[in-house]
Amino acid sequence: MWHRRVPRSSRGTRVEGDAALRAHAARWSSLETTDPVRTGRHCPTCGSDSHGRPWVRLPDGTSPHVSLSRCGDHLVTVIADHPVGVDVESIAAVNARWDPALVLHPGELDAHLPGQMRAQAPTSAHFPGHMRVQAPTSAHLPGEMRVSEQRAAAWCRKEAILKALGTGLATPMSEIRVADWEVADIPAPHDCWASTAIIRQTGSGGSATA
Repeated sequence: MWHRRVPRSSRGTRVEGDAALRAHAARWSSLETTDPVRTGRHCPTCGSDSHGRPWVRLPDGTSPHVSLSRCGDHLVTVIADHPVGVDVESIAAVNARWDPALVLHPGELDAHLPGQMRAQAPTSAHFPGHMRVQAPTSAHLPGEMRVSEQRAAAWCRKEAILKALGTGLATPMSEIRVADWEVADIPAPHDCWASTAIIRQTGSGGSATA
């Protein structure tokens, strides 16, 4: 879910992110209760609750998988029954710091970016695994991607995968091959790219909303 643009200076980044997750979780769960949705962070490395992966606990005690990402004034959240990740990046910013040796897997270098890097093309609303997206702009289609967009797509897809894994950039992007994972690009604000990744687990429902 894309959230209303709020200038970064007007609220703390974590405060705004938690509020966005609570709003999305309340809508996702459709629970008729006045009990609050709880949010927090947990670092799997050091155990701290001051940073790390976000979590949500619904009033009924369940905790769906969540992820969020922010780029400038743009904030997107995703909720799923399986581990999930989302990332949004400025296309220009990715190009400014692009280094294929740091981003691309050895199996992707020969093919550059197209082909092996291609994710499922976005449609108007639905994505693989019942991912449903609500976004303000039209989708970028792989066949129309410029080199700058290909780079941003590679970056976003890999960050989304790493968030779904729970390791973040502690795992080098170059160790991840996009073709091995379930990813989808989602419609993003102008001059940005956004992608989601989901890791399916046996015995879960399998739905996700972004």
